[in-house]
Amino acid sequence: MSLSGNLEDVSVADALQFIHLGGRTGTLTLTLGETRAEIGFHQGRIVNAWGPGSKRLGELLVDEKVIDQPTLDAALAQQSAEHPRRSLGQILVATKALAPEVMYRAVQQQIERTVHDLVAWSQGTFQFALDDLKPIDDIAVFPGDVIGHLNLDTQMVLLDALRIFDERNRDAQLAKTPTPALGGPKVAPAPMVPPPPPADMLAAVPRPALAPATATDPVGQRLRLQIISSDRQLAEKLAQGMPAAEATVVRLTLREAGTPPPGEQPPIVLIDLRGGGIALDAITGLRRARPRASILAVVDAGVPLSQVYQAGAMAAVPGDINIILACFRSMAANRRDLLTGGVRTEKVDASFAKLRRIVGDLRSGLISTTISLSLMNIISESVERAVLFLVRRDGLTALGAFGNSHDGQPLAHVTRGLKLPLTEQNALVDSLADGQVRSSLFDDAHFPASFVGLVGRPRSSQCAIFPVLGGSRVIAVVYADNGLSNRAIEEIDILELAAAQAGLAFENELLRRQAAQPRPA
Repeated sequence: MSLSGNLEDVSVADALQFIHLGGRTGTLTLTLGETRAEIGFHQGRIVNAWGPGSKRLGELLVDEKVIDQPTLDAALAQQSAEHPRRSLGQILVATKALAPEVMYRAVQQQIERTVHDLVAWSQGTFQFALDDLKPIDDIAVFPGDVIGHLNLDTQMVLLDALRIFDERNRDAQLAKTPTPALGGPKVAPAPMVPPPPPADMLAAVPRPALAPATATDPVGQRLRLQIISSDRQLAEKLAQGMPAAEATVVRLTLREAGTPPPGEQPPIVLIDLRGGGIALDAITGLRRARPRASILAVVDAGVPLSQVYQAGAMAAVPGDINIILACFRSMAANRRDLLTGGVRTEKVDASFAKLRRIVGDLRSGLISTTISLSLMNIISESVERAVLFLVRRDGLTALGAFGNSHDGQPLAHVTRGLKLPLTEQNALVDSLADGQVRSSLFDDAHFPASFVGLVGRPRSSQCAIFPVLGGSRVIAVVYADNGLSNRAIEEIDILELAAAQAGLAFENELLRRQAAQPRPA
């Protein structure tokens, strides 16, 4: 499943944020004429990037005087002679020409510089290939080489990119604002209205299946195990022993630990005290700075455990991988019981997951296209089909859709350009008037004939209408049903909350954009 669009409608920063918050894995390709750029994501984290202005890893290492040109030439020659070829980074590390941490730091700098350059693209197209994570920079580094080793804070990179994007937009707007002549009338800039997202893009939103809840899954999402250790292999061994569907294992510095990515539960932090590499005070400091994180300490034999617990650790175990994994699972299960009261059903966990993603994603200041994408993505987990309408003065305009029509056509295509009048009495217009969610029989909703002809009657005969309120007015409305599936629409309250939070996010974004406009002199 791929996601594509035009950069004039959807900014690079918007696409990056959507992929990151969705925890997706794949490659985002930007194209402008003959120019291409690529950014790779693993579970929402940026792991590689390449643009027209990017230096290859070997050139970057030479420029930084980390290696010399003859060393680079020898490594490239060795790479060309190999079948199968190793990455350039693997060869440099294997020949001890480069320390692993130096390579990871160079890759991190390359990613940051590239992303900062690419947010300036305002023309061209983009395509995100889901689950297609490929090497970039002529196999300088395989994605698997850096996953779990980069200390790159993806959220901070995106925040910096968004800041640069906003500053450039503001400077461009100021440059376009005419300077009034002395004594002449002052011209007030028109308020900026967020552009609607293209219907094709909404149609391309993947419809993920809900994964079964696990013992380490307190609210329907994977937990995060953060590793602080001087032993580089510890995180790799734990990741190998931990199924990817069960938990995400990352190695961080003490400064970065304890803070979860947006929309996730507080992590479990493993602090490796063995060999005196990390002081006991680190637990005390982390406990004070990140009180919601759970701390698991790994200790040498004979260490006074009372001191470890007094410092704030929840558990202290020896360095055996199986014992560490068992302790992590026990801590996760206990946390789950505290949050859910011991009720371990997939439905409860899935509902909590949706609630948290709604609050985390839709209230985080995303621009309008991402809000629409997030709303439709959440709705797609509960129903088979949906159409999002934008409320205009002269009618309802289809903004996007997913699912298929009664004759198998993609709803995004058949509803493109669809406009429904506000003068006819039907369930859509009624929801605009009172802002209430409606669940009714399709035939009783009295939809316009043009809409019925395109969408077709759902097999269950049931449909639902969700108004999206921005402040005190309805700014959009969602039609939803289960298409050919003969089942009732469940979780009406969850979908209602999703629509409500999306409305607030739309309204906040519009106000933010209007406030950012330069005031007339």
